Amino acid sequence: MVYVQMIRKFFQYPLAALILMALPSLSQADERFFTYVNESETIPENSWEFEQWVTHQNTRKEGDYAQWNFRSEIEYGITNALTTALYLNWDSTRSENMPGKDDIHETTFKGVSSEWFYQVLNPMLDPVGMGLYGEYTTDGIDHELEGKIIFSKPVNDFIFAAHAEYEAEWEREDGETEREAYLSFAAGAAYRLNPHWSVGLEARNKSAYPDGLNLSGQEFQTWNVGPNVHYGSAKWWATLTVFPQVWGNGDGSSGGRNLAHEESIEMRMIFGILF
Repeated sequence: MVYVQMIRKFFQYPLAALILMALPSLSQADERFFTYVNESETIPENSWEFEQWVTHQNTRKEGDYAQWNFRSEIEYGITNALTTALYLNWDSTRSENMPGKDDIHETTFKGVSSEWFYQVLNPMLDPVGMGLYGEYTTDGIDHELEGKIIFSKPVNDFIFAAHAEYEAEWEREDGETEREAYLSFAAGAAYRLNPHWSVGLEARNKSAYPDGLNLSGQEFQTWNVGPNVHYGSAKWWATLTVFPQVWGNGDGSSGGRNLAHEESIEMRMIFGILF
């Protein structure tokens, strides 16, 4: 029932509705079968791709909490193996009845991101696809670096993908810089039902290290596992994932989950067009 309510909320949101109305007129795009797991495919040399990300995060341990994350991406294929992309990032947050905190209803610009991806091994030509991913994000005050190693491979009607990610953050608060690191491992499998539709499953293990960037003093760890559905045509593609937290420990955890630091459930849709 919670999943149904989340899906209804997602598609009631104006931007999501506009996206769906626009899809029939979009031009051809590469396909992305997962939203929380990266794949080692690249767009062709000298081509451009636009992607819109919409993520909804809902329910914390106390109070009434929900957040929408928006990422608008334009990507360019420098070569068939090297791509770069630029993102614009926004958050829209509603937080009410949180103990000791003021209610929040705000939309904030979260800065720009620069992404670089290099395909080391081609998943169509080599035994397994492999890529190296780097991303830098800043709003002029806070800074974030991400690094990933990515693997993927299509096998008959199945698509398999996995990645390992290290993320470092530098945030200014009360005149001081706080350093925090995250380590994540994600994997997914999808099955093509026909040339257009696929269904799949994604999983992610995430751990946080607030004492610095050397992965010491783990604060919490969570597991998210959830299904996805993908549709792709000659003109457009879109992928939707429902991603509940199924286990968590560490600071603030209770009942086998950690809702002090991570949400009970997330949902993400990504659509893209190639031009």
